[in-house]
Amino acid sequence: MSASHAWVSRLCRVLLPLSLVVPAPAFAETWVAGWLSPGSPPVALKAGTSPAIFENQTVRQTLRLGIGARRIRLRLTNEYGRMPLAVGDVRIALADPRQRVIPGSERKVMFAGQDHVTLPAGAPIVSDALDLSVSALQTLVVSVYYPQAGMPGGHLSRIAVAPGDRGAEAAMQGAESLRGPGIVSAVEVVRDAPAPVIVAFGDSIVEGIAKTSSIDMGWPQQLASRFARDPARAGWSIVNAGIGGNRLLHDGFAAPGLARFDRDVLAVPGVTHVILLEGINDIGWSALPDSIVTAEMVMMAQRQLVERAHARGVQVIGATLLPFKGAVYYTPKAEAMRVALNRFIRTSGIFDGVVDFDQVTADPADPACMNPAFDDGDHLHPNDAGNTAMAAAVSSALFEERQTGRARHAPSKL
Repeated sequence: MSASHAWVSRLCRVLLPLSLVVPAPAFAETWVAGWLSPGSPPVALKAGTSPAIFENQTVRQTLRLGIGARRIRLRLTNEYGRMPLAVGDVRIALADPRQRVIPGSERKVMFAGQDHVTLPAGAPIVSDALDLSVSALQTLVVSVYYPQAGMPGGHLSRIAVAPGDRGAEAAMQGAESLRGPGIVSAVEVVRDAPAPVIVAFGDSIVEGIAKTSSIDMGWPQQLASRFARDPARAGWSIVNAGIGGNRLLHDGFAAPGLARFDRDVLAVPGVTHVILLEGINDIGWSALPDSIVTAEMVMMAQRQLVERAHARGVQVIGATLLPFKGAVYYTPKAEAMRVALNRFIRTSGIFDGVVDFDQVTADPADPACMNPAFDDGDHLHPNDAGNTAMAAAVSSALFEERQTGRARHAPSKL
């Protein structure tokens, strides 16, 4: 071997091991959902009236972000609208516990560099990104000015309505506080490291409608609070895709669960898991001529959602239906259907995990009834204490291990 060949051979022996050390790629900056409110058809502000139309008015929407962020963007919805919807000045700000704007936190929201935008009929719009440091569980207010008559189709939210373009005001004096359509359907945040994004999907028991409930006291919101206060899970995002009155197989106050699942779960940025709690309205109204279903039909619907989620790499946590004896649509036949569906959820093996809300909320003296300590009064919806018990029953272990269609019950503790 020549001297030159010997030198090359020695160099190769030195460099070859170095060439095998390939640094792992860094996690790319990613947008994920930090708050969610699924779109629904235009609604009336007061019972018996026409859907709300805003004109030369500012609507201020209040929401709470479940995870911290340094950059955010808004998603506005006109997905149920039949006409284009013009939006003028849009501003976002941090708010204190009394929902007052924190000085210096306000930001003007832009759309492709413009301070106004028109949402096409049936479509959403995503805003430009803006730098805003937000801590987990921080309350935000978004003020939207409607310069001309528009009928927003956003989900029912906490809003305040004032005449004129008032978004720049820290406190809109004279504004009327209402539960009405909020055009903001999502707040997306930049994440620098991977973590679960969990969508709670279902009806009013998911959304958190209850006569006794305080702000953000639904079980998904309480679960988000629990994880946010745990340093090991502070980056986990839990968002709420519940809609009151929703059913899997028929229209309720929005499209059936089978119809809206792709948009309200699978299209959520960063989604990794869904907690599925739906079917009680299908069962309760199953005797109506236009709503006849069987337990097997509801099981089929849940199977369909699991198949669609698994095809997208999203895990499904099945949740058993709460007791409802004494509710307006309770019958012994409906109860038999609930028992059969809960047995299916626990034993079918199609879910990636199971949360047994039935067991958690049942009255020990009569398991067909909700525990009186958890009953909101209508024997269907849980109160604050019931939602607290439900949130505590959701184990973080359900989201820490990748499962493949094998149902398991995780312990209630962390």
